[in-house]
Amino acid sequence: MQRNIQFTSSVMAVGATVRGIDLNQPLTTDTHDALYDLWLQHGVLVFADTPATNDQHLALSAVFGESEQHPFPEILCPEEPLLIELGGRNRGTAFLYNGNELRLGRLPWHRDTGYVPEVCKGAMLRMLSIPDEGGETGYADTEKAYNHLPEGLKRRIENLEAKVSLRLGPFTQQRPGAFWTTVRYPTPEECPYPQQPHAHSNAVHERYPTVVHPVVMRHPETGNPNIYLSPTYVDEFLGLSHRESEYLLSELTGYMLDPSVIYIHQWKPNQLVVWDNRRMLHAAYGYDPKYSRRGLRTTMKESLCSGRYYESLAADFKPATLIAD
Repeated sequence: MQRNIQFTSSVMAVGATVRGIDLNQPLTTDTHDALYDLWLQHGVLVFADTPATNDQHLALSAVFGESEQHPFPEILCPEEPLLIELGGRNRGTAFLYNGNELRLGRLPWHRDTGYVPEVCKGAMLRMLSIPDEGGETGYADTEKAYNHLPEGLKRRIENLEAKVSLRLGPFTQQRPGAFWTTVRYPTPEECPYPQQPHAHSNAVHERYPTVVHPVVMRHPETGNPNIYLSPTYVDEFLGLSHRESEYLLSELTGYMLDPSVIYIHQWKPNQLVVWDNRRMLHAAYGYDPKYSRRGLRTTMKESLCSGRYYESLAADFKPATLIAD
């Protein structure tokens, strides 16, 4: 029996592109199921030529998971609290990266809500204002990265756990997974554009105490393993020395951010991108502050309860083997 599917798709090296979705029409059950299956298969979907209102954005996102409010109230969209606002009124502060890259909105590679015990299922983003250049979003497939690991490295990290802390701002994110080796505030001559500093107080950190997550996680629906890290949030690996932890973090990040497992999305009008946060890392490449950029994004429920607060070792904790094979 032929299925009633209302779209076509094309597979990319990482992710897939979806065309033909008309959000003015209700989606058939076959379309709903096929989209979900395609998402689980590829981790990230790009909806091309798909104009959307806020309500339509929320409805399409619901195909992949029910929306919930993001844990950061500072970035909730005032018109619709189930959406967060990126850029726009939350323009923030520009920084000078690597000595010559003036950028707003740059974020390192991370997994959303990876700093709490329950990591969100996924997210869907659309752009309302796109800079003339820059502003890309990168997606890294940590399942593909895991498949590239040597067998010896897979064995070393099989039962390993990572201690994780939220880090805010580029000065504390100079870790593997960042886009920069140096960062500083620009001078008024370097950045003559108005800036709005974010007031991230100690209270924000107190809301999110240190947690522990496994380094390898099997996807709850596909069963496929991935490297389950947000690199710039990792403090150390339990059972390893600081030196061993730093070496291993750099090694794993190299696999997670190999170009063969990365898709860099160049934004165009009328696009939505949805990604599986249990599998994919993402990053914001930033843009020149002379431009404007505003995006709206959902955050999906059905969290993956993979972590615990860092108060004591788990009852079944097993120290990791040494770094050397």
